[in-house]
Amino acid sequence: MEQQNSLGAHLSYMTRCAEYDRLSSQVAQILSKLSQLTTQQADLFQTGDFQGFKNLDREVELTLGEKERAIGALGQHMSEHKCQT
Repeated sequence: MEQQNSLGAHLSYMTRCAEYDRLSSQVAQILSKLSQLTTQQADLFQTGDFQGFKNLDREVELTLGEKERAIGALGQHMSEHKCQT
């Protein structure tokens, strides 16, 4: 099935598979975790708790790495299997 986006370009939409659903759910969970961590880190910074900020920074960095790997895996899957929403 094809649709046009707002710029008039044609977009092809294929059916989703279970692996796509699993990978996209994983990305969503990691993004949610990252949002929570950065909100917490911002709060620590704003209240002047620089030690707490520094302590949380490592977890933020590790979660960013998780996000990059998860998005890469999803992108690779979509490219190889041509499945997306």
